[in-house]
Amino acid sequence: MKGTFIAAALGFALVAPAAAQRNETADRAAIHKLLTDYGTTLDARDFDGFGRLFAKEGVYAGGGPGGETKGGPAAAAMLRGIFAQNALGFREPNFHIFFNEVVTFDGPDKAHATAISLYMVPDEKNAPSPALMARYHDDLVREGGAWKFARRRVESLIPAPAPRK
Repeated sequence: MKGTFIAAALGFALVAPAAAQRNETADRAAIHKLLTDYGTTLDARDFDGFGRLFAKEGVYAGGGPGGETKGGPAAAAMLRGIFAQNALGFREPNFHIFFNEVVTFDGPDKAHATAISLYMVPDEKNAPSPALMARYHDDLVREGGAWKFARRRVESLIPAPAPRK
C-alpha cells in the first residue's frame, strides 16, 4: 500500500503542469524581494525601478494626494512628484524598514500579502528617527515570470489617519 502511494505521488509529480509544481520557497523569496525592492527603489530615488515593480495594469493606492494610479509609469511619476515636493520636510537619507510580512498564495501565479514599514529619517542630531509608519495590502501576480504588484494599497498608521465621521 505504501509503495502504491509513493508511486502515485511520483507519477503525479511527473505529469502535473509546471504551474502546479511551483516552488513555494522560491516564490516566497521572490515576493519578499519585491516587497523590499519597493523601499529600496524609493530610498535610492529610483522611480523608474519603482515603476517596474508593478504589473502592466498594476494599481498603486495611497501614495498621497491623487488617490490611485494605474500602471508602473504613472506610479513612478506620482512618487517622483511627492519626493520632489517633500511637503513634510524630511531630511535625507531616508530608509524603509519592513517587518510583519505575511504572504498567502491564491494559486500558482497569484498571492496576497501584508507588511508594515517604518520610514526612517535623520533627526537634527543625525540620529535615526521614525517619521512614518504604514501597512501595505498587496495583491500580487506573476507576470512575465516575475512577481509584481497587481495592486498595492498603503494604509497610514503613523501619522494616524483622521477619524471617519
